[in-house]
Amino acid sequence: YFEYTPGVLRLLCDASLFRSMAGLIPKGTHEFVLGNATSISSDHVLVSHPSGGQSRRIDFDYLILATGADYRQPITPCASDITLASRGETWQREAARVRAADSVLILGGGAVGTELAAEIVCHFPRKRVIIVDAASSLVPLFPRESSKHVQRWFEARGVELLMDQKLDRWDDRSCTIKDGNVIEADIVFVCFGMRCNSQSVGAGDMSGSLGPRQEIKVNDYLQVEGRPRVFAVGDVMGHPSKEIKQAYYAEMNGAAAGHNVLRHIKGKPLLKYPDDIAGASVMPLVYVVSLGRYDGSLGFNKIVVNGTLPAIVKWFIEWTKVRQMEGRPIGALVWALGDAFTFFLSRNFVKPLA
Repeated sequence: YFEYTPGVLRLLCDASLFRSMAGLIPKGTHEFVLGNATSISSDHVLVSHPSGGQSRRIDFDYLILATGADYRQPITPCASDITLASRGETWQREAARVRAADSVLILGGGAVGTELAAEIVCHFPRKRVIIVDAASSLVPLFPRESSKHVQRWFEARGVELLMDQKLDRWDDRSCTIKDGNVIEADIVFVCFGMRCNSQSVGAGDMSGSLGPRQEIKVNDYLQVEGRPRVFAVGDVMGHPSKEIKQAYYAEMNGAAAGHNVLRHIKGKPLLKYPDDIAGASVMPLVYVVSLGRYDGSLGFNKIVVNGTLPAIVKWFIEWTKVRQMEGRPIGALVWALGDAFTFFLSRNFVKPLA
């Protein structure tokens, strides 16, 4: 099955929406293998089935690594969430936990922590919600106009914002600040410190390609260092441009890597990322931070729009992306045109900051 990850935080408050953002992987000419990649080498992958048994060796001519990062459960599926039904049951259980809680502690004020807190506030306005972060502002990777709007939105709804607070330790019911202050809650969500899912690469013959965060180091063409037939994309890889990790960029990584596999097979020059994808040395900054169902902050390079419009845009993105993943023509058409238009605007009219 597939799941639209940018939208799943809402499921922690309303699990009935699960089937609107998840579905079975469309059938095609590919072979689908269900299992865990236990070891990835430069010419083969070892895969174990979730039910156990002997591992299967899959040899390849080319490989694209898109294993992502672990955002902790339930945002990241657990080992037992191998079917659409079991994943839906997980969201039902987690949503019940949130409903029963009187207080929620969120560690991390980036995009994930901010959107999760906003969903809880929007669905359950009487709950006590606390956000703790070491940064001085929420969503610090985005422009100040977005950070200010997000902070004002939470302050107007009585959310406790503990900024500039470094954590010493935490558990399922509390956290301890460096100054010794202990904050308790019925539920704690850790929304920082994603871990690259590269353990299987470390178990193979490409362990030398891993960086200090266990990211897979790639060159300007998204090839793993020293492995011209192996590519890596998305949250698991580290690119020389050091772009921030977002779903939009991961999609562009995937498109570039797919084209480069085909070009390598045909002996054609490879596409340099992001130059040959975006037509510029910097990818456009594109983001939407949702604040519940009816508010948010949208950014496109130097332009920031706050209020209801970003919420509408976020809904449209989700609706069309799910259709695209289902293999429906409307989804493919919208995003073929949308991506091309985004790059056109970014190259010619609203250029990104260096």
